[in-house]
Amino acid sequence: MRRLAAVAVTFAVALSSVAARAQSASDQATAEALFKQARDLMTAGQYHEACPKLAESQRLDPSAGTMLNLATCYEKNGQLASAWVTFKGAATAAQNANEVDRAKLARAKAAELEPKLATLSIVVPPTADEAGLVVKRDGETVGRAGWGAPIPVDPGVHSVEANAPGRRTWQAQAVVEGPAAKVSVEVPPLVEDKTPPVPAPPAPGTPPPAAPPAAPPSSPGSTQRVLGVITGLVGLGGIAVGSVFGLMAKSDQSSVGPHCNGTVCDPTGVGDLSDAHNAATVSTIGFIAGGAVLAGGVVLYLVAPRGSPGTGLVVAPGSAGSVAGLTLRGGW
Repeated sequence: MRRLAAVAVTFAVALSSVAARAQSASDQATAEALFKQARDLMTAGQYHEACPKLAESQRLDPSAGTMLNLATCYEKNGQLASAWVTFKGAATAAQNANEVDRAKLARAKAAELEPKLATLSIVVPPTADEAGLVVKRDGETVGRAGWGAPIPVDPGVHSVEANAPGRRTWQAQAVVEGPAAKVSVEVPPLVEDKTPPVPAPPAPGTPPPAAPPAAPPSSPGSTQRVLGVITGLVGLGGIAVGSVFGLMAKSDQSSVGPHCNGTVCDPTGVGDLSDAHNAATVSTIGFIAGGAVLAGGVVLYLVAPRGSPGTGLVVAPGSAGSVAGLTLRGGW
Protein backbone atom coordinates (compact mmCIF):
# COMPACT_ATOMS: atom_id res chain seq x y z
CA MET A 1 0.00 0.00 0.00
CA ARG A 2 2.83 2.39 0.87
CA ARG A 3 4.57 1.54 -2.39
CA LEU A 4 1.37 2.37 -4.30
CA ALA A 5 1.07 5.74 -2.55
CA ALA A 6 4.72 6.54 -3.28
CA VAL A 7 4.23 5.66 -6.94
CA ALA A 8 1.15 7.91 -7.10
CA VAL A 9 3.04 10.85 -5.57
CA THR A 10 5.95 10.34 -7.94
CA PHE A 11 3.59 10.19 -10.91
CA ALA A 12 1.85 13.42 -9.85
CA VAL A 13 5.17 15.24 -9.44
CA ALA A 14 6.24 14.04 -12.86
CA LEU A 15 3.02 15.30 -14.43
CA SER A 16 3.46 18.72 -12.79
CA SER A 17 7.03 18.94 -14.05
CA VAL A 18 5.97 18.07 -17.59
CA ALA A 19 3.16 20.67 -17.50
CA ALA A 20 5.56 23.32 -16.20
CA ARG A 21 8.08 22.53 -18.94
CA ALA A 22 5.31 22.63 -21.57
CA GLN A 23 4.13 26.00 -20.27
CA SER A 24 7.69 27.30 -20.18
CA ALA A 25 8.34 26.10 -23.71
CA SER A 26 5.17 27.81 -24.93
CA ASP A 27 6.14 31.06 -23.23
CA GLN A 28 9.64 30.86 -24.67
CA ALA A 29 8.30 30.29 -28.17
CA THR A 30 5.91 33.25 -27.86
CA ALA A 31 8.67 35.44 -26.43
CA GLU A 32 11.02 34.54 -29.28
CA ALA A 33 8.36 35.31 -31.91
CA LEU A 34 7.57 38.68 -30.31
CA PHE A 35 11.28 39.50 -30.08
CA LYS A 36 11.81 38.88 -33.80
CA GLN A 37 8.74 40.93 -34.73
CA ALA A 38 9.94 43.80 -32.55
CA ARG A 39 13.42 43.74 -34.08
CA ASP A 40 11.93 43.98 -37.57
CA LEU A 41 9.78 46.92 -36.46
CA MET A 42 12.80 48.68 -34.96
CA THR A 43 14.73 48.21 -38.22
CA ALA A 44 11.79 49.88 -39.97
CA GLY A 45 11.87 52.73 -37.45
CA GLN A 46 8.46 51.80 -35.97
CA TYR A 47 9.53 52.03 -32.34
CA HIS A 48 6.06 52.85 -31.01
CA GLU A 49 4.82 49.41 -32.16
CA ALA A 50 8.03 47.58 -31.30
CA CYS A 51 8.38 48.55 -27.63
CA PRO A 52 5.19 46.82 -26.34
CA LYS A 53 6.21 43.58 -28.11
CA LEU A 54 9.63 43.65 -26.48
CA ALA A 55 8.07 44.36 -23.06
CA GLU A 56 5.80 41.31 -23.44
CA SER A 57 8.69 39.16 -24.62
CA GLN A 58 10.66 40.17 -21.54
CA ARG A 59 7.72 39.33 -19.29
CA LEU A 60 7.36 35.84 -20.77
CA ASP A 61 11.07 34.99 -20.92
CA PRO A 62 13.25 37.49 -19.01
CA SER A 63 16.82 38.03 -20.21
CA ALA A 64 19.43 40.77 -20.13
CA GLY A 65 19.57 40.81 -23.94
CA THR A 66 15.86 41.46 -24.30
CA MET A 67 16.07 44.22 -21.67
CA LEU A 68 18.87 45.93 -23.58
CA ASN A 69 16.81 45.89 -26.76
CA LEU A 70 13.75 47.21 -24.88
CA ALA A 71 15.82 50.03 -23.35
CA THR A 72 17.16 50.95 -26.78
CA CYS A 73 13.60 50.94 -28.18
CA TYR A 74 12.43 53.28 -25.40
CA GLU A 75 15.36 55.63 -26.10
CA LYS A 76 14.63 55.73 -29.84
CA ASN A 77 10.93 56.37 -29.09
CA GLY A 78 11.76 59.39 -26.92
CA GLN A 79 10.84 57.69 -23.63
CA LEU A 80 14.09 58.60 -21.92
CA ALA A 81 12.96 57.94 -18.34
CA SER A 82 11.71 54.46 -19.27
CA ALA A 83 14.95 53.82 -21.19
CA TRP A 84 17.08 54.96 -18.23
CA VAL A 85 15.29 52.68 -15.76
CA THR A 86 15.42 49.73 -18.18
CA PHE A 87 19.15 50.18 -18.90
CA LYS A 88 19.82 50.14 -15.15
CA GLY A 89 17.75 46.96 -14.80
CA ALA A 90 19.57 45.37 -17.75
CA ALA A 91 22.93 46.17 -16.12
CA THR A 92 21.89 44.38 -12.94
CA ALA A 93 20.50 41.37 -14.88
CA ALA A 94 23.63 41.09 -17.00
CA GLN A 95 25.87 41.34 -13.94
CA ASN A 96 23.92 38.53 -12.26
CA ALA A 97 24.23 36.41 -15.42
CA ASN A 98 27.98 37.11 -15.52
CA GLU A 99 27.59 38.93 -18.84
CA VAL A 100 30.22 41.56 -18.18
CA ASP A 101 30.16 43.30 -21.57
CA ARG A 102 26.39 43.73 -21.54
CA ALA A 103 26.46 45.01 -17.95
CA LYS A 104 29.13 47.56 -18.88
CA LEU A 105 27.18 48.70 -21.96
CA ALA A 106 23.93 49.08 -19.98
CA ARG A 107 25.60 51.14 -17.24
CA ALA A 108 27.19 53.43 -19.79
CA LYS A 109 23.88 54.06 -21.55
CA ALA A 110 22.13 54.78 -18.24
CA ALA A 111 24.84 57.30 -17.31
CA GLU A 112 24.56 58.91 -20.76
CA LEU A 113 20.81 59.39 -20.43
CA GLU A 114 20.72 60.67 -16.84
CA PRO A 115 21.48 64.36 -17.63
CA LYS A 116 18.77 64.35 -20.32
CA LEU A 117 15.99 63.16 -18.04
CA ALA A 118 12.85 65.30 -17.70
CA THR A 119 11.46 65.50 -14.18
CA LEU A 120 8.11 66.22 -12.57
CA SER A 121 7.81 67.47 -8.99
CA ILE A 122 4.50 67.36 -7.11
CA VAL A 123 4.67 69.88 -4.28
CA VAL A 124 2.29 69.69 -1.31
CA PRO A 125 2.58 72.88 0.81
CA PRO A 126 1.71 72.76 4.52
CA THR A 127 -1.59 74.55 3.83
CA ALA A 128 -2.68 71.68 1.59
CA ASP A 129 -1.38 68.82 3.72
CA GLU A 130 -4.03 67.13 5.81
CA ALA A 131 -4.84 63.75 7.31
CA GLY A 132 -5.64 61.10 4.74
CA LEU A 133 -4.32 63.09 1.78
CA VAL A 134 -3.52 60.83 -1.21
CA VAL A 135 -1.53 62.14 -4.18
CA LYS A 136 -1.42 60.26 -7.48
CA ARG A 137 0.59 60.65 -10.69
CA ASP A 138 -0.80 58.92 -13.78
CA GLY A 139 -3.06 56.88 -11.49
CA GLU A 140 -0.18 55.65 -9.30
CA THR A 141 0.07 56.74 -5.66
CA VAL A 142 3.02 58.98 -4.80
CA GLY A 143 4.18 58.37 -1.22
CA ARG A 144 4.89 61.28 1.13
CA ALA A 145 8.63 60.75 0.64
CA GLY A 146 8.15 61.51 -3.06
CA TRP A 147 6.28 64.79 -2.50
CA GLY A 148 8.37 67.67 -3.83
CA ALA A 149 11.05 65.36 -5.25
CA PRO A 150 11.94 65.67 -8.97
CA ILE A 151 10.92 62.29 -10.36
CA PRO A 152 12.14 61.30 -13.87
CA VAL A 153 9.23 60.97 -16.30
CA ASP A 154 8.82 60.48 -20.02
CA PRO A 155 7.88 63.57 -22.04
CA GLY A 156 4.16 64.08 -22.58
CA VAL A 157 1.03 64.85 -20.57
CA HIS A 158 0.84 63.48 -17.02
CA SER A 159 -2.23 63.52 -14.77
CA VAL A 160 -1.93 64.67 -11.16
CA GLU A 161 -4.65 64.03 -8.59
CA ALA A 162 -5.17 64.66 -4.88
CA ASN A 163 -8.00 63.60 -2.61
CA ALA A 164 -8.78 63.32 1.09
CA PRO A 165 -11.78 62.25 3.20
CA GLY A 166 -14.53 64.88 3.13
CA ARG A 167 -12.81 66.87 0.37
CA ARG A 168 -13.43 67.27 -3.32
CA THR A 169 -10.90 65.55 -5.58
CA TRP A 170 -8.48 67.95 -7.23
CA GLN A 171 -7.12 67.09 -10.68
CA ALA A 172 -4.62 68.73 -13.03
CA GLN A 173 -2.43 67.91 -16.01
CA ALA A 174 1.29 68.52 -16.22
CA VAL A 175 2.82 68.90 -19.69
CA VAL A 176 6.45 67.80 -19.87
CA GLU A 177 8.14 68.78 -23.13
CA GLY A 178 11.59 67.77 -24.34
CA PRO A 179 14.69 66.36 -22.66
CA ALA A 180 15.86 67.79 -19.32
CA ALA A 181 12.57 69.64 -18.79
CA LYS A 182 11.82 70.53 -15.17
CA VAL A 183 8.12 70.76 -14.35
CA SER A 184 6.57 71.37 -10.93
CA VAL A 185 2.91 71.13 -9.89
CA GLU A 186 1.59 72.44 -6.56
CA VAL A 187 -1.42 70.86 -4.89
CA PRO A 188 -3.81 73.53 -3.54
CA PRO A 189 -5.84 73.18 -0.31
CA LEU A 190 -8.73 70.87 -1.09
CA VAL A 191 -12.27 72.25 -1.02
CA GLU A 192 -14.76 70.78 1.44
CA ASP A 193 -17.17 68.35 -0.20
CA LYS A 194 -20.70 69.29 0.87
CA THR A 195 -22.37 66.62 -1.24
CA PRO A 196 -24.54 64.44 1.05
CA PRO A 197 -23.04 60.96 1.38
CA VAL A 198 -24.70 58.12 -0.50
CA PRO A 199 -26.19 55.63 1.99
CA ALA A 200 -24.35 52.35 2.02
CA PRO A 201 -26.23 49.33 0.68
CA PRO A 202 -27.59 46.98 3.36
CA ALA A 203 -25.40 44.10 4.38
CA PRO A 204 -26.22 40.70 2.87
CA GLY A 205 -29.05 39.08 4.76
CA THR A 206 -30.35 42.36 6.15
CA PRO A 207 -34.09 42.67 5.49
CA PRO A 208 -35.12 45.73 3.49
CA PRO A 209 -36.69 48.60 5.44
CA ALA A 210 -40.37 48.13 6.14
CA ALA A 211 -42.67 49.90 3.73
CA PRO A 212 -44.95 52.55 5.23
CA PRO A 213 -48.38 51.21 6.11
CA ALA A 214 -50.77 51.41 3.21
CA ALA A 215 -53.80 53.62 3.52
CA PRO A 216 -56.85 51.59 4.50
CA PRO A 217 -58.91 50.73 1.44
CA SER A 218 -62.17 52.54 1.04
CA SER A 219 -65.29 50.58 1.89
CA PRO A 220 -66.67 48.85 -1.23
CA GLY A 221 -70.12 50.24 -0.45
CA SER A 222 -69.11 53.84 0.20
CA THR A 223 -69.41 54.87 -3.44
CA GLN A 224 -72.79 53.17 -3.77
CA ARG A 225 -74.08 54.90 -0.63
CA VAL A 226 -72.96 58.28 -1.97
CA LEU A 227 -74.80 57.58 -5.23
CA GLY A 228 -77.86 56.56 -3.22
CA VAL A 229 -77.83 59.84 -1.28
CA ILE A 230 -77.45 61.90 -4.48
CA THR A 231 -80.26 59.96 -6.17
CA GLY A 232 -82.47 60.46 -3.13
CA LEU A 233 -81.84 64.19 -3.18
CA VAL A 234 -82.80 64.32 -6.86
CA GLY A 235 -86.01 62.45 -5.99
CA LEU A 236 -86.76 64.93 -3.23
CA GLY A 237 -86.30 67.71 -5.76
CA GLY A 238 -88.90 66.06 -8.02
CA ILE A 239 -91.36 65.80 -5.14
CA ALA A 240 -90.74 69.46 -4.29
CA VAL A 241 -91.52 70.42 -7.90
CA GLY A 242 -94.72 68.35 -7.74
CA SER A 243 -95.72 70.12 -4.52
CA VAL A 244 -95.17 73.59 -5.99
CA PHE A 245 -97.20 72.82 -9.11
CA GLY A 246 -99.89 71.17 -7.00
CA LEU A 247 -100.29 74.39 -5.04
CA MET A 248 -100.39 76.34 -8.29
CA ALA A 249 -103.11 74.05 -9.66
CA LYS A 250 -105.15 74.46 -6.48
CA SER A 251 -104.79 78.23 -6.71
CA ASP A 252 -105.87 78.31 -10.34
CA GLN A 253 -108.84 76.02 -9.59
CA SER A 254 -110.04 78.28 -6.77
CA SER A 255 -109.97 81.35 -9.03
CA VAL A 256 -112.31 79.72 -11.62
CA GLY A 257 -115.52 80.08 -9.51
CA PRO A 258 -116.48 83.69 -10.37
CA HIS A 259 -115.93 83.04 -14.09
CA CYS A 260 -117.88 79.83 -14.54
CA ASN A 261 -121.58 78.89 -14.18
CA GLY A 262 -121.77 75.15 -14.13
CA THR A 263 -120.01 73.96 -17.25
CA VAL A 264 -120.13 77.34 -18.98
CA CYS A 265 -117.11 79.66 -18.41
CA ASP A 266 -116.09 82.99 -19.80
CA PRO A 267 -112.64 83.36 -21.44
CA THR A 268 -110.91 84.12 -18.14
CA GLY A 269 -112.42 81.03 -16.57
CA VAL A 270 -111.35 78.92 -19.54
CA GLY A 271 -107.76 80.16 -19.16
CA ASP A 272 -107.75 79.50 -15.43
CA LEU A 273 -109.07 75.97 -15.98
CA SER A 274 -106.39 75.30 -18.58
CA ASP A 275 -103.61 76.59 -16.27
CA ALA A 276 -104.99 74.52 -13.40
CA HIS A 277 -105.07 71.42 -15.59
CA ASN A 278 -101.48 71.91 -16.81
CA ALA A 279 -100.17 72.58 -13.29
CA ALA A 280 -101.94 69.50 -12.00
CA THR A 281 -100.33 67.41 -14.76
CA VAL A 282 -96.83 68.70 -13.95
CA SER A 283 -97.49 68.15 -10.24
CA THR A 284 -98.54 64.56 -10.85
CA ILE A 285 -95.46 63.87 -13.00
CA GLY A 286 -93.20 65.49 -10.40
CA PHE A 287 -94.65 63.41 -7.57
CA ILE A 288 -94.49 60.17 -9.55
CA ALA A 289 -90.96 60.71 -10.95
CA GLY A 290 -89.61 62.16 -7.73
CA GLY A 291 -91.04 59.35 -5.67
CA ALA A 292 -89.58 56.73 -8.01
CA VAL A 293 -86.12 58.33 -8.00
CA LEU A 294 -86.23 58.76 -4.22
CA ALA A 295 -87.18 55.12 -3.78
CA GLY A 296 -84.28 54.08 -6.06
CA GLY A 297 -81.82 56.18 -4.01
CA VAL A 298 -83.06 54.62 -0.76
CA VAL A 299 -82.65 51.14 -2.23
CA LEU A 300 -79.11 51.93 -3.48
CA TYR A 301 -78.13 53.15 -0.04
CA LEU A 302 -79.70 50.31 1.92
CA VAL A 303 -78.28 47.47 -0.18
CA ALA A 304 -74.71 48.89 -0.26
CA PRO A 305 -72.08 46.70 1.52
CA ARG A 306 -71.37 47.91 5.05
CA GLY A 307 -68.01 49.10 6.30
CA SER A 308 -67.13 49.52 9.95
CA PRO A 309 -70.12 49.90 12.24
CA GLY A 310 -71.07 53.34 13.47
CA THR A 311 -70.22 55.14 10.22
CA GLY A 312 -72.44 56.04 7.34
CA LEU A 313 -75.67 57.82 6.52
CA VAL A 314 -79.23 56.64 7.22
CA VAL A 315 -82.25 57.75 5.20
CA ALA A 316 -85.54 57.02 6.99
CA PRO A 317 -89.13 58.28 6.98
CA GLY A 318 -89.81 60.92 9.58
CA SER A 319 -91.91 63.92 10.41
CA ALA A 320 -91.55 67.39 11.80
CA GLY A 321 -94.80 68.44 13.44
CA SER A 322 -97.59 67.87 10.93
CA VAL A 323 -95.28 67.76 7.85
CA ALA A 324 -94.29 64.28 6.60
CA GLY A 325 -90.89 63.74 4.99
CA LEU A 326 -87.55 61.94 5.18
CA THR A 327 -84.89 62.12 7.87
CA LEU A 328 -81.13 61.85 7.09
CA ARG A 329 -78.87 60.97 9.99
CA GLY A 330 -75.54 59.27 10.55
CA GLY A 331 -71.84 59.88 10.92
CA TRP A 332 -68.61 59.35 9.00
